[in-house]
Amino acid sequence: MKYSFINEIDVPKTILIVDDDEMNRSVLGNIFSASYSIEMAENGKECLNKMWEYRQRICAVLLDVVMPVMGGIEVLKKLNRDGVVNHIPIFIITGETDTKIIKHAYDLGVMDVIAKPISSYIVQRRVNSVIELFTARKRLSSVVGQQKDQLLKQAKRILGLNMG
Repeated sequence: MKYSFINEIDVPKTILIVDDDEMNRSVLGNIFSASYSIEMAENGKECLNKMWEYRQRICAVLLDVVMPVMGGIEVLKKLNRDGVVNHIPIFIITGETDTKIIKHAYDLGVMDVIAKPISSYIVQRRVNSVIELFTARKRLSSVVGQQKDQLLKQAKRILGLNMG
């Protein structure tokens, strides 16, 4: 028998792909569509709107750096400020080779930087591994919270017995 600590229905299964290039969105969507629901955005502003709309379902964000309207680093700054990077893994997908930009992305909480052109096998393995890690961490946190609640109830009951 397989044990599960949180209901599989509760596990987010949507990847948000953010890139101004339709071909890049399509390639990434095809890589992950067999395992995940896919949402897409053309720029950072649209990304933030979709993050808000689908926040309970998103398990990862694949974010281009250079986009019109709002770029990936600006989006990352907002997601970092709001604490989203602690709960949803963000991946930068970029052709950018400037190490300052890549270091800045890591400082803002990005989980990984994936270079263009995209290798479907590599991107799939890296993204799936991190999603599994985040899911396991959420499950563990849920179990710890449940155990903490049980211990508090038991402590109150014991105190009640000793007082009574």
